[in-house]
Amino acid sequence: MSIGQFQLQTAIYSALNVSAITTALSCGVYDEVVESASYPFISLGEETVIDYSTKDTNGGEYTINIDIWSQYKGAKQTKEIMDKVHDLLHDIDLTVVGFNLINLRFEFSDIMRDPDGVTRHGVMRFRAIILGTN
Repeated sequence: MSIGQFQLQTAIYSALNVSAITTALSCGVYDEVVESASYPFISLGEETVIDYSTKDTNGGEYTINIDIWSQYKGAKQTKEIMDKVHDLLHDIDLTVVGFNLINLRFEFSDIMRDPDGVTRHGVMRFRAIILGTN
């Protein structure tokens, strides 16, 4: 039985790929960024999972990175997008097919300037726990 990695990723992608991000902030959302992607955009980043199964139920405890990429002069755009991502993911009741989401919580964020001197890279980490519905 699955520990729900793809199901959780699908739910997070769907939660982010909404007009509040794509239209209001003109920001694409990607699992794998296409070469023709224009800035700003969000990409689903690195993920780790630790077994959180019980005797009768499969589950996992996840750390999920969400990456924000911007070439706006200054950090304003990156921070606006990060605020919206926080609003859309932190402590929400997300539907994960075949699983119960126990919690999804924001842990930390960081903004870095890329070596090109132009691009800002925001990283947000969230922690989620899901258990199968049997």
